[in-house]
Amino acid sequence: MNKNHFINEVAKRCMVTPYVVDEIFNVSSGVIIENLLKGNQVEIPKLGKFILREKKETTYKNLYGNSEKTIGKMTYTSFQVTNNIKNRVKNGYQYMKTT
Repeated sequence: MNKNHFINEVAKRCMVTPYVVDEIFNVSSGVIIENLLKGNQVEIPKLGKFILREKKETTYKNLYGNSEKTIGKMTYTSFQVTNNIKNRVKNGYQYMKTT
């Protein structure tokens, strides 16, 4: 499912226009990014949380030569899904459409 399909599905289920959902999606993404840049984790109830992780500085050796290279410390984002979602997917939960 891509962003447009997601927005249209949410708009249909909430009975609002896709424009409204798109604006909420864009503003939410901005808020998440701003908080991550400040070093905060962002938790979204019933969905999961965005967290910052760090990789230590690493030195590796080229297998085909003697040169060693160092990759500096890196900070990256990670998303942890809630246990509720993990269990529903693991147990084969499928959304049943109501007509």
